[in-house]
Amino acid sequence: MSNYPRYENYSRYDKKKKLSIYERIGVFFQNTKRIMKVANKPDRKEYLLVFKICAIGLLVLGAISYVIQLLWTVINTILQIR
Repeated sequence: MSNYPRYENYSRYDKKKKLSIYERIGVFFQNTKRIMKVANKPDRKEYLLVFKICAIGLLVLGAISYVIQLLWTVINTILQIR
């Protein structure tokens, strides 16, 4: 269990009461505002790290799909020869 406070502690509204559409929109914007205050822009080092991880993931998925397609083509040609 983490030491962070529960999400319910941030809400001003009673959870048992059904909120109207205007109240739900208000709660959404309050939560968005809170998240924007906490969030920060990544620096160059963090950005490059995320970029490298995504590039490696794309290369791995591309290699796996290429090998699968190559195997599928070889298997189909072998089965057609018989």
